[in-house]
Amino acid sequence: MRRHVLVLSTVAAALLCCAGGAPAADIGANDDTGKWFPDGGTAFFGQMASLGLKQAVMSVRWEAGNESTIPYVVELDRSIAAATAAGLGVVLAVYPYPPREIELGRAEPWMFGSFTRHLAERYPQVRQFVIGNEPNQPAFWRPQYSRRTRANVSAKSFGAFLAAAYDGLKAHDPTLKVIGIGLSPRGNDRARAQSNVSTSPMRFLAALGRWYRASGRTAPLMDGLSFHPYPARATDPLERGYPWPAAGFVNLDRVKQAIWDAFAGTPQPTTLDGLKLYLDEVGWQVDTGLRPEYQGPENVPVTSEPVQAAIYGEIVRRVACDPDVAQVNFFGFYDDSLRTGFQAGLHRTDGTPRPSAEAVRLAIAEAPVCAATAPWAPAQSVVGATTPRVVSNRRGLVLIARSGEGATVVACSLPRGTSRAVALRALAGRRGAATDCVTGAATPQRPARIAIARGPALARGGTLAVELRSEANPARRATSVLRFR
Repeated sequence: MRRHVLVLSTVAAALLCCAGGAPAADIGANDDTGKWFPDGGTAFFGQMASLGLKQAVMSVRWEAGNESTIPYVVELDRSIAAATAAGLGVVLAVYPYPPREIELGRAEPWMFGSFTRHLAERYPQVRQFVIGNEPNQPAFWRPQYSRRTRANVSAKSFGAFLAAAYDGLKAHDPTLKVIGIGLSPRGNDRARAQSNVSTSPMRFLAALGRWYRASGRTAPLMDGLSFHPYPARATDPLERGYPWPAAGFVNLDRVKQAIWDAFAGTPQPTTLDGLKLYLDEVGWQVDTGLRPEYQGPENVPVTSEPVQAAIYGEIVRRVACDPDVAQVNFFGFYDDSLRTGFQAGLHRTDGTPRPSAEAVRLAIAEAPVCAATAPWAPAQSVVGATTPRVVSNRRGLVLIARSGEGATVVACSLPRGTSRAVALRALAGRRGAATDCVTGAATPQRPARIAIARGPALARGGTLAVELRSEANPARRATSVLRFR
């Protein structure tokens, strides 16, 4: 999504209980509304600053073929000046549009890189650029998949644009901060879907990592990773995230793991060595049914203003205790007046504050109280893997293997009495013992159910060597040796 954003950056350490002072977090709003005021949004940006917000994020859509033409440049000149005068930092969120230009091959990465550099040259006061906007969604990037192989191609093609923007901006000024991707929290991973052919964020990151490793690139792609942790439905509580391979606000460890799997050991940092998460768009839409300033019917299920306020305040408090999160962006400072747009702002469309505005202001001013927790560390095994079970039926045996992420499953049948060491060697190299191996796949929603023929070797019982390999990173494995009669 893209119209407006709120940004919060945190340096509060998760290992420490914080005391005294406000959280070290920059809070801002991504909202293009200020552009359209004749004065560039002087009062609008003043309202932001009065809440303690620190940044204003505005979008810039690059039109293919125009290396130096900035859309709505007069409006952008005015709004950047007004936001800066209000004491706000300005962030430009830049992405190619419309997606058909990418699909038709008219949008070239080098042109986009040249355009982003031109933006930096025109606006030296802008120190941060968000590159990309939900390239795992067809509304912003096409194609998502190869027609012939059905393999993801959006990550590869987007990677080239991100690299070009990074190189262009860093060549102009190495101290500029380049934030990449702007991932949507969801995607159906169905190349032949009837509609919304999209890619889940975890699989998009895995594909981007494969492209980056194969490209031979020696420079990073980004200084931080932008993610949009919207809820699946505005009626969802904060604690309700998404099942893998999607992710929401409460699934940030999953995002960190996907980044590590994709880029560990490459020139692109992960959250273990400096990369920060930028929660660039998040918002819970609220009920506007009784307010005459809005037009049209509600187009999605919505929550109430008090619930939104509680959620927004809690988000600010939680990210203050996550050292890997640099910014949070609430999507919208003012609402859209048409209900076909987005109504999740801190202010209603007429500029009157919602309860969430005060909730965010108070949360910014609070001294965060952080529980003493261990810092995040990447999983070395398969996330959520449990010891597989073997059940018997009339046809033979069935192995049931569960996993908290996508995983391939390999099961090798060995004679009764096979030692664990021999079983694991057989599993790893298919050697050292006569083996009969079968494979399957597991996801959190669908455990692997693998039929195992009860041949002569297993007539009186036997040994099963089982291995789960992470889909995102086959080096992460979970092995078991099962004995049965």
